[in-house]
Amino acid sequence: MSKIDIEKLKNEIIERLKPLDPDKIILFGSYAYGEPNEESDIDLYIVTKDDYIPKSWREKNDLVLLYSQRLADMYVHFPLDIIVHTKKMHQKFIESKSSFSKTILQQGRVIYEHKDGHRVA
Repeated sequence: MSKIDIEKLKNEIIERLKPLDPDKIILFGSYAYGEPNEESDIDLYIVTKDDYIPKSWREKNDLVLLYSQRLADMYVHFPLDIIVHTKKMHQKFIESKSSFSKTILQQGRVIYEHKDGHRVA
């Protein structure tokens, strides 16, 4: 994909997910870092406004499905890899200080964020 295609893709993702009012959407992986190849997928880290930790795998899976269904027909054109965290899960993710969390949070590209009651894309 070219840079123009990535901008179109970013806008498409934002428009599809806006009705769910996420807190933040981060593009990470090769497309965010400017190193994609024909094997690359689109990696998204989504933080919801929900302030809880899911009590079961089923509850967590339902959350992922809610967001991935909004992007479902995009999977036909390219692979998508989606991580969905609630605010509390996101806080734990930050606190983990794992190399994976650091990579996403430091090198990922925030494509949408809800700040001070305003949406910033």
